[in-house]
Amino acid sequence: MSNEEKFQAISHQLASGNTECVSDSVLQIAVSSDDPYEILKGMSLLKLVPQDGTESKVANILVEKTESKDALDVASALRNLDCPIFALEVLKKAPENDRSVRLRCHCLYDIEEYESALDLYKEIENPVINDRILLCDILSSIGEHSRSIEESSKLLSECPNDYDVRIAYVKSLMMGGREKDAAKYARAAVKDKSADSNAVAAYVLRIAGNTKAAGGYASRAVQLNPQHIGAMETLGICLALKEEYDNAKIVAGAINEISPGDKAALNILSYCEGH
Repeated sequence: MSNEEKFQAISHQLASGNTECVSDSVLQIAVSSDDPYEILKGMSLLKLVPQDGTESKVANILVEKTESKDALDVASALRNLDCPIFALEVLKKAPENDRSVRLRCHCLYDIEEYESALDLYKEIENPVINDRILLCDILSSIGEHSRSIEESSKLLSECPNDYDVRIAYVKSLMMGGREKDAAKYARAAVKDKSADSNAVAAYVLRIAGNTKAAGGYASRAVQLNPQHIGAMETLGICLALKEEYDNAKIVAGAINEISPGDKAALNILSYCEGH
């Protein structure tokens, strides 16, 4: 049986609700394949079954088999699959440039090595918007809230309509203890009735613990833009928090259809598992 046929068999098993042999099948594919992207495909399927240690085994095989020419893409995929430690191992094979530095920085942040992430951030020669958003997150995480708010405010003044920047701004406010300011911003912004503004309001309300209202704003945002990943993520988390796990998983699946491998889908699934 070819690996492609094995993948088809796994898909049929998952569709029928049978997860017993998935881990063994994915491990067999990893052992037999020299294609890192095939192994990554198998790892993505492991996220749909109970964890039994197979993910680490497959990830170790992937680290060993990844060549330098594929290192950046494989490391990025591993981080999206919530495997930042293995991504860092793969990045040892990658060329040294802004892309590899920022990816290492993200991975260090993911494993809560905030000080190391901040030190490494200084090595990014040409920071882009997402780098600056990461800096805001790092600063908040090490307790530099005033500086985080300052940085996110600068970003907001430069890119007032960028959804990720807007989320970075309200996140900095809330982590700095300024929940009322974040709520005030969200209330004022939502008057434009856009999908982004509703999604921002949903995020603020969800973090504040108002799951019902957050779900309502997230639903409205998705109605306005059926492909709004941020709104879908909040909606899926709210459903998971209400113990509507099947519906939450449907939302996660929809995200994966729109943006394969997106961390938003895994975030929803982690809430389903954690609650």
